[in-house]
Amino acid sequence: MTKRLTLTGMIIGMILNFNVSASTQVTFSSEGEGEEREHAHTLSPEEEANYYREAYQKGNFEILNFRFQQTDWRECTDEITGNYSGYNCANRRGISVILKDFMDAYMPICVQEALDEVDGGQLDQLHIIHDGILGDRRHSPRSMHAENRAIDIDSFVVTNYAGEKKRYLYEDVKNRPFYTAFRSCWGRIVHENNGCPYYAGNPLRTGSIGWEDKNHRHHMHTSVPYCVRGKYGSYYYNR
Repeated sequence: MTKRLTLTGMIIGMILNFNVSASTQVTFSSEGEGEEREHAHTLSPEEEANYYREAYQKGNFEILNFRFQQTDWRECTDEITGNYSGYNCANRRGISVILKDFMDAYMPICVQEALDEVDGGQLDQLHIIHDGILGDRRHSPRSMHAENRAIDIDSFVVTNYAGEKKRYLYEDVKNRPFYTAFRSCWGRIVHENNGCPYYAGNPLRTGSIGWEDKNHRHHMHTSVPYCVRGKYGSYYYNR
């Protein structure tokens, strides 16, 4: 299993050199709010490795080129650690620079606000169990996952300074107060630091999709939306 994840990292590392140039224009159509929609399929580690391998072998550079700058999340060793649910941590996992920066800078802040809400103590170590970052751009080209700007969070594993370790499973309804506080904080951060207006006027629904959507009852879609001049690029880039 570790070998498969390492292969994924190697392939990602090779293809990141094909990023589009700084002169590439990014344009998205303007759309209003949509109804509930199916969630874009995020790739498992095996699917991710095959996705990059096939594109690289076929020279499908349109798939390999991301609109937004990419980097690596070193799940095993970065300050915030993580793993795809049911797998070991990956040495390198592709992620957009902006999502990685927001995770590093702000996710501990929002997890601490969530801990304050449930008297969980002071955050010491943070680990994320997730259900994927990358979405297949051939099937869902306008999904935030297609640009590695979203992560589907299964649970936070938190260790506080008292040495107590607890997993806050998203789909467990008793953890709703924790995730309500987290989502409200994350929405405020996205609004203040990425220039995005509050989605439907609600911080809770800004930069995340949760239990209010029928396709997000088992994981929390968490993203840094694409916004320019205080406006969303399109519905699919809203959250």
